[in-house]
Amino acid sequence: MGSFTLNFSNGTLIVEGPATITVASGQCEVLGYPVNGSLSVERFRVLPIFARGSCTLSVSGGSVRYVDGSTIPSDWDELNLEGIALIVGDIDSGKTTLTTYLLNKHVIRGLSTCVIDADVGQSSIGPPGVIGLSCVGLPTPTLEDLHMMSGFFIGCNSPSQCIGRFIGGVSTMVREAFSRTPGLVLVDMPGWVGDGGIELIRNVVDAVGADYVVSIGINLRLRSGVKVINVSRSKYVRPRDSDERRFLRNQALRRYLSGELVNVNIELNKIIGNSVIECIVNNCGHYVIDNVAKVTRHGSVVKVPSRLFNNVFIGLVRRGFLVGFGVIKEFNLKEGIANALVTTDYFEEAVMGRLRVDPEKLEEIEPFPLL
Repeated sequence: MGSFTLNFSNGTLIVEGPATITVASGQCEVLGYPVNGSLSVERFRVLPIFARGSCTLSVSGGSVRYVDGSTIPSDWDELNLEGIALIVGDIDSGKTTLTTYLLNKHVIRGLSTCVIDADVGQSSIGPPGVIGLSCVGLPTPTLEDLHMMSGFFIGCNSPSQCIGRFIGGVSTMVREAFSRTPGLVLVDMPGWVGDGGIELIRNVVDAVGADYVVSIGINLRLRSGVKVINVSRSKYVRPRDSDERRFLRNQALRRYLSGELVNVNIELNKIIGNSVIECIVNNCGHYVIDNVAKVTRHGSVVKVPSRLFNNVFIGLVRRGFLVGFGVIKEFNLKEGIANALVTTDYFEEAVMGRLRVDPEKLEEIEPFPLL
């Protein structure tokens, strides 16, 4: 679609990217964020532009549709929170949209608010496999626009692959958030609600001492003292297929890896986080690298394909804080080092997970197997 200008009143223009929106006059807002000037909408993302009264704007690119009134369910507007609130729901339920709306609503009221992006498979704050934290005093049109003030590297696209590390990461970020004395901490949870997902929600609630769980379409039974608030799902949430999700994960990777990368050698004793790789590095005997097509078991020994023993995505840690990211290109077991491209060489250790990244294309590739 080309460029056009239109005026509308008391309705919502739903804009799907890639597009640029420029407000010429009137009162326009995105999820409670007052729009002045221009906004960009990324590919496979959608922004609802609500006219509170009359609004005139121009749209370049993308696609649009108009609906009368607001796309925000009325029960979202009734929420008034403080303390710690988990936002839960299935995939494509609108959790991130609700989180953004609640952030803006409470910030505009004057309540200092932190957001913990724990949706590690579809990250908005930070790259995939990272639990990101941002604390703000101003509204935002999207969580992608927020600066990651702190993060916790888990290295998995789904908490089902690293449950303990995920719970520990959310707990760490909640503690970090409260060191900044906010009035509200919002935790945007993953869309895993089956096959252990509900139990994960319960475990996170207990681990962080949540005050509220705001649920989109999930019937939850939690311990007493935690208030469960069931809210409606917006009718205008855009579902994404697996290819679109992968595209957005790669976009997030590039945001954090696209700068000038430093080539370094890391001592193997400073690399942790993947027990299989650590076992291979330390020659424990249970796992070995071999030229096999897939993981193969021979008695008590597991053979891991050699093609997977490279291009491992890592988080860089100094004094317990995440300070950057990188990709281990190869392991040199004879020399006791790993060669890596990193965003900074000012770190003390590197943390691995299962994620692997092509260092040339900066996109995810086949993950390390879950063994």
